[in-house]
Amino acid sequence: MAMRRPLITLVLCCASGAAQNPPPSLTTIYTFTGGSDGSGPGPLTISAGGVLYGTTASGGANGYGTIFSLSPPASPGGSWNYSLLYSFQGGSDGEDPDTRLTIGAGGVLYGTTGYCSAFSDCVAVVYSLTPPSSLGGQWTFAVIAGFGTEYVSSVSVSPGGTVYGAAIDSSYCETLFALLPPASPGGSWTQETVKNLGCPQGGPVVGLAIGAGLTLYGVTLGFISIPAEVFDLEPPATPGGAWTQTVLYQFEGVTSGATEFAIGAGGVLYGTVTSNGGAVYSLTPPASPGGAWTQATLLEFPTSPTLIDGVVPGPLIVGESGTLFGTTRYGGPKGVGTAYALKPPTFPGGAWTEISLHKFTGSDGTYPTGLAIGAGGVLYGTTVAGAAHRGAPCGSSGCGTVFALAE
Repeated sequence: MAMRRPLITLVLCCASGAAQNPPPSLTTIYTFTGGSDGSGPGPLTISAGGVLYGTTASGGANGYGTIFSLSPPASPGGSWNYSLLYSFQGGSDGEDPDTRLTIGAGGVLYGTTGYCSAFSDCVAVVYSLTPPSSLGGQWTFAVIAGFGTEYVSSVSVSPGGTVYGAAIDSSYCETLFALLPPASPGGSWTQETVKNLGCPQGGPVVGLAIGAGLTLYGVTLGFISIPAEVFDLEPPATPGGAWTQTVLYQFEGVTSGATEFAIGAGGVLYGTVTSNGGAVYSLTPPASPGGAWTQATLLEFPTSPTLIDGVVPGPLIVGESGTLFGTTRYGGPKGVGTAYALKPPTFPGGAWTEISLHKFTGSDGTYPTGLAIGAGGVLYGTTVAGAAHRGAPCGSSGCGTVFALAE
């Protein structure tokens, strides 16, 4: 891929109405076949070297999903290099991974499998995938924790190497857990309970983010009559003490559809909800400890797809100057999703500006899952398309793609 102007520059130009700047263009850098390379990719993670890492929910050698990488071309305009890092076997290693990977120290990847539909037939796990010690070697897969549960959230890794996540069982009982790394190479991970949230509570915790001082921030999906809510967990003052949970905000009338969020400058939380078409919100921390957090709705999507607007937003990422980037699952001219930016106001209390980055048509993929920012502000993402499952053929829209968005 040729060098491109940082997309944030383009966003700023577009927002100011500069006619000489064309809209960003989409380049498909990989198309999944539904065979050994997998089908139905999830959100991407980018390493410091620009390598893209992701999972597919199905396909691979055994039909239970894969972990893959895409390395940048050696020269501008060249092809990206796809590598199959692991094929799930559908046994003790789990199956159907669909959460975003997290990169820890030494380039180790951490992820989860979940959404077990039959508790006797599969197990949700947290796994690690360690890069080879020499170029061209095999990656090493290991299950670091197994759960007899229905769902395990995506995980976050602290600077000290502790892995945090959430698991929910068939009775909708939620547990937040910590996995402490082994004291010596090859040793076992130690699982600890951070907090039992009770049962039932507001649906699965869809992701935990680690903030300053090792504070954990989480958001629940929402469940039946229990609204989605955002909470934090403050670590104990002394080792072995209890974590302190505080509900920061409860979404009035929103009983389902919250997504994982991003942490911006000043500790502001940004996220989306999908109920009633969806919305983008922010939660600003109080000016003094113990005060109330301030919620603001930055953008509301229509209650049904239109030829212009997107609907049902996915997770956000925070770019340069606080610009938010995201996708919608549906909407646009073909109803198969959009990509957009949300530029912060130029003065306190002003309105945020939505900027359309791309409207998917089907030939360039369908149903995007979210975005990640690479070097130079280039955006990368995946589309799910008509994913195959357990050997079934992909739908008419294909098996999924990886794309780049840049000027």
